[in-house]
Amino acid sequence: MPLTLARPGETIRIKKISGHDDIKRHLESLGFVAGEQLTIVNEISGNLILIVKGARVALDKTMASRIHIAMGGAIA
Repeated sequence: MPLTLARPGETIRIKKISGHDDIKRHLESLGFVAGEQLTIVNEISGNLILIVKGARVALDKTMASRIHIAMGGAIA
């Protein structure tokens, strides 16, 4: 399930990153790696503000759609 389908306030875990190698490297440099936990702070028109590794990061909906989370990805 793409990250764009998650809701604000949810804390989820990244399953995989899709896209070309340069896109994957860019997202990895921002802290988006498989297994990493992140929290969705806000969503505006599909664009997301997230907390990953303690830092706030904004992603447009195109980049956010390349991040896949597990179904039922909420963390208790």
